Amino acid sequence: MAERDGSHGSAGEVIARLLHLLATEAPGEAFDRLAEAVESGPPTAERDELLVAVGRAGRVRELLDHRKRREKETHALFETARDLASLRDVDEVLEAIVRRARQLLGTDATYLALRDPGAGEVYMRTTLGTVTRAIESVRQPLGSGVGGRIIATGEPFATADYVNDPRLQRDRAVTDAVVEDGIVSMVGVPLRIGDQVVGALFVANRYERAFDRSEVALLSSLADHASVVIENSRLFEHAEATARRLRGANEVLAHQGRALERAGAAHEQLMPLALRRADVGELVEAVAGMLGAVVAAVGVDGRVLASSGEGPLPDDLPAPEPGAVGAHEARPGTWTVPVRAGAESFGHLVLVTGEPPEARLAGPDVRTLERAAQTAALLLLMDRQVSMAEQQVRGELVDDLLADREPDWRAFERRVRRSGGIDLRAPHTVAVVSADGVGRRALLHAAAELAARHGGLATEHAARVVLLLPDTDPAAAARQLPAELGRAVGVPVTAGVAGVARSAREVRDRHREAHRCLRLLLALGRVGEGAGTEDLGVLGLVLDGTSPKQLRTLLAESVAPLERYDEEHHTLLLPTLEGWFATGQNPRAAARLLQVHPNTVYQRLDRIDSVLGHRRWREPDGALTMHVALQLRRVLDHVPVEELLPTTSG
Repeated sequence: MAERDGSHGSAGEVIARLLHLLATEAPGEAFDRLAEAVESGPPTAERDELLVAVGRAGRVRELLDHRKRREKETHALFETARDLASLRDVDEVLEAIVRRARQLLGTDATYLALRDPGAGEVYMRTTLGTVTRAIESVRQPLGSGVGGRIIATGEPFATADYVNDPRLQRDRAVTDAVVEDGIVSMVGVPLRIGDQVVGALFVANRYERAFDRSEVALLSSLADHASVVIENSRLFEHAEATARRLRGANEVLAHQGRALERAGAAHEQLMPLALRRADVGELVEAVAGMLGAVVAAVGVDGRVLASSGEGPLPDDLPAPEPGAVGAHEARPGTWTVPVRAGAESFGHLVLVTGEPPEARLAGPDVRTLERAAQTAALLLLMDRQVSMAEQQVRGELVDDLLADREPDWRAFERRVRRSGGIDLRAPHTVAVVSADGVGRRALLHAAAELAARHGGLATEHAARVVLLLPDTDPAAAARQLPAELGRAVGVPVTAGVAGVARSAREVRDRHREAHRCLRLLLALGRVGEGAGTEDLGVLGLVLDGTSPKQLRTLLAESVAPLERYDEEHHTLLLPTLEGWFATGQNPRAAARLLQVHPNTVYQRLDRIDSVLGHRRWREPDGALTMHVALQLRRVLDHVPVEELLPTTSG
């Protein structure tokens, strides 16, 4: 065809050229050049008709182009719908939608933003085509920026120049991220679930560009698919949560059913144990088998009485809170329940399930544990009653033995042989104990249990609790009795100890010695300790070989003059002397203890020299004598001299 020299050739050639351009899907520029060539010819009717033909051919080309684009878009939407059915992961589907939006619209970047109802903000869920990380973590208030505006208004929005568009409210941090990523133009559409706008899908370019309606429509179609994905995800999560709750409820019901069956079986097993007076070990073994757990019975002193079950028993067994009623979970997987009869405690049961913390003990199992504690209390109470009856029979013998009046030894020995409960020919340690803040009956019960564990006995005599412990070292008894009995009754226990006695007569003598040691400990303020005469130091040695006359003479020559002087002159010589000895004969330390000036202590010590008429009391022998005299004076305030000394001769 001749387009040279401004000629366009014949009409047939022009038509042939048009058909060739249409057949080869030539670009619009080719049609424009052909139209220019035709128009350059002489104005004739034929030329005008050819120009109309070229224009119509260009329109056909545009229609074919549009149809091809629509076919491509339809295919993309079909592929997206197929993704909804084939892809199971929500993120995968959303990423596929974002990727197709970028491909179909030919943009540099694509974003999918969602609304955070709790924070009242819009955040990026999925991004594609970004070149910086800042824009991937953008969060902005509703109404701010393109995404915030779309979600707030529910309307599409397009801008050819994001930074300078006066219609936008921009967040500084978001604007910085957009500029850093090089974004200039963008268009977005809302994601809707019903009437609620939950997010926005938008595309962006790094140059100025205007978006036409067809592009907005295509983006809206893709946004509708994304909305379906998000809603389906929400419904699926809700369905999964409901299914989990139903499975949990079924498991709980099944667990409760099994627990009810165990509770019924437990009742059938616990009652026979109580009726045949089984011991605590049998009870613990039965409960461990019923509940499939490790069970331990713990005494009031923290000692494990019995345990059973597969698995280890924790070293630090928890105890119920004071005043606790019923079973409770002391820590995950470990339960405790008090063993109590009325107001009296026998200890507690500990159950270790060995299950994870979220697997709690079922209600029927809790009641089984509580019923087992009641049965344990009944068994222990019956054991105690039997033990107390036996202790009472033997205690009467001991009470007669320890009475002020010496027994008829032949008659007494016959009673001992008939009772068969005690052999006083075996070596025994004798202890006398006391405790403030707890009744003697509770102390006697604790002492009886301790004595029974050692094969001995405990009784009450002269308002004191007395223990006879066979084959027991007196020094060990002095150490252990205050500690063990103190744990059992919950208050400090003081113990006077004497031994070893190998006959009824010696038991009688050792009792008086132990009772004297107890009174000395209390008089010296050593509450909560245990001691024998040899543990009292110099004071014990002095008392062991001193007569009342010698004792009175010692006091008359040492502390009595100072005591009279303090009464007559309202001074504090004796307290100063006690403070001086308590601080190792250090005047300045004594001044700090007495809260006086050191010069005051020096003056009082000089006054003591004057009252006594000598300074020998400051020398080693005299200081020892004075120190012992001060202790004896304190003791005699609580114990009469006739009771203090082992004999009344002299």
